[in-house]
Formats: sequence, C-alpha cells, structure tokens
Amino acid sequence: MQHFTTYQTQQRGISVTVFSVPTTFSTDGEELGFDLKVMRNLDLLIARAIEAAAPNAQVLELQYLPLAPAPDPVSLELRRALRLRRMSGAQVAQQLGVTPPVVSRWLSPDYHAHGMETLRRMAEVLEMEVEVRLVPKRST
Repeated sequence: MQHFTTYQTQQRGISVTVFSVPTTFSTDGEELGFDLKVMRNLDLLIARAIEAAAPNAQVLELQYLPLAPAPDPVSLELRRALRLRRMSGAQVAQQLGVTPPVVSRWLSPDYHAHGMETLRRMAEVLEMEVEVRLVPKRST
C-alpha cells in the first residue's frame, strides 16, 4: 500500500511545502522516510519551483509529481538500429551469448550505463560501426 506525507523545508529564504510525497512506513506506522529516487525528484522539483518563483516569494506550496528521467539516447539509438536491421532483442541476445533480459535492459530508455565494449559487440552483431560525437548543449 502506498503511503504519502507532506515534506517541508526552508531554502533560499523561501518556506517550501510539498504535498503527497510517497514515503515508507514501518509495520507499526512509524515514518521511515523517502527512497533515493523520491529524494532526487523532490530536490529537482523544489529547485525548479524556486527558480520560477516571483522574486519576493516567501512561501511555495507544491504537489509532488514523479519526474520521468530523459530517455537515454544510446538506448534509443540501439532500438533504432535493431529496427533498421529487422532484428529482435532475442536474436541479438543469442548471437551475443547473453540472455534476452540483458539485451532488453540495454534497450530500455531508463538504462544509462552502456559500456563501449557492449556497444562494439552490439554493432558487430548488427553489422554496424560505433560512432561517438560530442555536441553543444541545447539552450533551455
């Protein structure tokens, strides 16, 4: 069962209250705290709200919303390459000697830990080459 609490903090002279924050409780009802993902989302949510606040704001009340991480561009590129070659993750797994769930993890937009050796092996199976480029950041 999901439990929620209210989180309050003071940052840069602004009192911030965040409602409906998912939290964990012990079996006897004691609040244990937030998991790491929730804490990261809270930090980002509060930082964005403070940046967007009016210059003389003293109080902010926010509703907690989980923030979806940006999809990993390497995973998206691997998915594109598989479609281009008309191959399934299971076929790639078989050729690489790994299980299909491993390839599925590499293709997940939430996975951000691709190694160069893995990319080289995938490229070999897909009869492609790995090309790495660095490009300027987009303005936000």
